[in-house]
This record gives sequence, structure tokens and C-alpha cells, in this order.
Amino acid sequence: MTAALVLDGVYQHVAGRMALNDIRLALPEGAWLLICGPNGAGKSLLIRLILGLDRPSAGTIEVLGQDLSRIGDSALVRLRGDIGAVLQRGSLLADYSVLENLLLPLRNAAMTRYDMARAARLTMTLLGLDGLENHMPRALSLGQQRRVELARALIHRPRLLVWDGLSDGLDPSVARETLEVLRTLKGNRNLSLIATDNAPDALTGADDRVAVMDRGRLLFEGTREALEAAGATRLDLRVALWGHP
Repeated sequence: MTAALVLDGVYQHVAGRMALNDIRLALPEGAWLLICGPNGAGKSLLIRLILGLDRPSAGTIEVLGQDLSRIGDSALVRLRGDIGAVLQRGSLLADYSVLENLLLPLRNAAMTRYDMARAARLTMTLLGLDGLENHMPRALSLGQQRRVELARALIHRPRLLVWDGLSDGLDPSVARETLEVLRTLKGNRNLSLIATDNAPDALTGADDRVAVMDRGRLLFEGTREALEAAGATRLDLRVALWGHP
């Protein structure tokens, strides 16, 4: 089975500072990983590297079997066709309606306008966005905007979903409902998920994995049960997750 993600000895320098330090991760396809830690831990920077938006200073990154250091721009564009991305909020185009925003990933797809619109409306129904297709982003609540961003990431049926700020802008009950929808998709599509959040309880599935970062270092990666056991004895984990011993 192709791995969804492999990071091997990834370093990143930003303005002469070590921003990521020897990150090593492996995620099987179909698995879910939550990367958590305080603001400034390097989570969003890592997401940018996984998406190929930046290049690491050292190390290798493989996404869905493709080594990002060895593929050209055209191959990277094709790879992104298998990836859906929800970045930090504010990525909707303000002058485009909800429907127009959702259709953006399908512009180069071999689909008729009718099939594209149908895919958009099916995805909107999936995420409880019916009736909002003609609304402009400024007319939506923050939670609705985040769900539109998620719908746009899912519309082309990606194999890998990358979500930076999993609970950002979502009411807890809406977040739980949204994750249940994604779990249904996971079963139907073998959907892999890499997400970031400040707290490890954003995902609750028994097979979900958790990684903890702080100051550019990966402190822990494993199951939630293993994290709870490690947190009982490791001060660095408790400080990274809760800000105190």
C-alpha cells in the first residue's frame, strides 16, 4: 500500500532560524494524523512543505508515493489533484459566490458544466450548506466559511485531505458533525487526513494518531492512549499541550 506521507529528516530554516528540526513521520494511506502543539510550534510551516508550497532546507518528503524533491512543476500540479487542502481561514475568493468558489478545483477537469455544478451541490449537501450557493463569502458566518473551504477541498474526491486548523472557526457540535461526515468518506474512499490543531482531543477515533510539536521539534507520534501514558511522565509534552507542567 502507498504511504500517504513520509517525512525523513526534514529541516527548515527561516530567516536564519531553525524552524523545523529533524522531523520524521510515516502515515499509511487511509490513516488519520492530528499534529498538535502551541502556536509557533511549526505546524503550519510543516503543512506548507507537505503541500509543496515551500521546499525544506534538508530531508525528503514523499506524498502519495511522490518524492517532492524529484518531481517538476507539472507533476506537482497533477499530485495536487489527489490532495484537498483547507488552509488557515480566509482562503475563499471574496468576489466569487459559494458555488463559484467550489468550482475552482474543477476548472481543468474533464467534466461538463452540469456535472461540475452537480458535484458542487452534492458536496454542499454533504456538509449542510444547501441554499448557500449564490451567497458571497462575506455574507456567511465564520463556521459556514470554514465548511465551504472544506467542501472546496473535497469536491474533486482527493485521496489525501490536509486541514490546517481543524477546529478553527467551528462550533464544537458542528466540528463533531463534520468529522463524522469525513469518517463516512474515509470508509468509502480510503481518505487520509493530516490535520493541525492546538489540542489533541480534536480527533476522537480509536485509530487516529497524534503528533505533538513544539519549537520546531517533533516530541511525540503515536496513539492517543500512548500519548496519555507518555504525558504522565514527560514534562515537555505537558508544557507543549497545556502550557504548564
